[in-house]
Amino acid sequence: MSRNGAPPDAREQEAELIRQVRAGRRESFRPLVERHWPRIKGLARRILRGPDLVEDICQETFLRAFEKLASFDNTREFAPWLAKIAVNLIGEHFRKGGQRLQLVPLDERVFPRAVPEPGEEVIGRMLLDDCLERLPVAYRIIFVLRHGLMFSYEEIAQVLDEPLGTVKVSLFRAREILKVFWAAVPTELAREGVK
Repeated sequence: MSRNGAPPDAREQEAELIRQVRAGRRESFRPLVERHWPRIKGLARRILRGPDLVEDICQETFLRAFEKLASFDNTREFAPWLAKIAVNLIGEHFRKGGQRLQLVPLDERVFPRAVPEPGEEVIGRMLLDDCLERLPVAYRIIFVLRHGLMFSYEEIAQVLDEPLGTVKVSLFRAREILKVFWAAVPTELAREGVK
């Protein structure tokens, strides 16, 4: 089984569907969309705010994938190739609009929580969101791919077109920056008068 969850027989099914689409059977693309839509939507939702924008990015990702399917290398996995298209579209969106990326909360696999007091969970999420939003965009994307989508280092390298060593170093730096931001939270709260 691959790291991103596609068992070998699923890869073979995907390869067959891709061959069919390339041969002119456009309807064979639908099962690929149905299989991968939730993961692409999850990626977009963790980086973007606004359900309309998330849907637009998802639709454009699959449209571009369909248009570029002839260039897909069947010896590679489809999910990272698709994620690369989505990441590129997200990057294009922010380069054109000049907007800041806003990361939406990750699940608790990344930062397990203690049993919170009432209201404490909301404050903790807001503080974590603030720390994540302060990460440089490139680090945020790599962090989401690894800890949000659980991609392997190799898959992230493929998605971002970066050497494996660069991916590992960038993820290490993202974690180190997050540690610094998280450690500063009590000081910032004290400065703001929050107890």
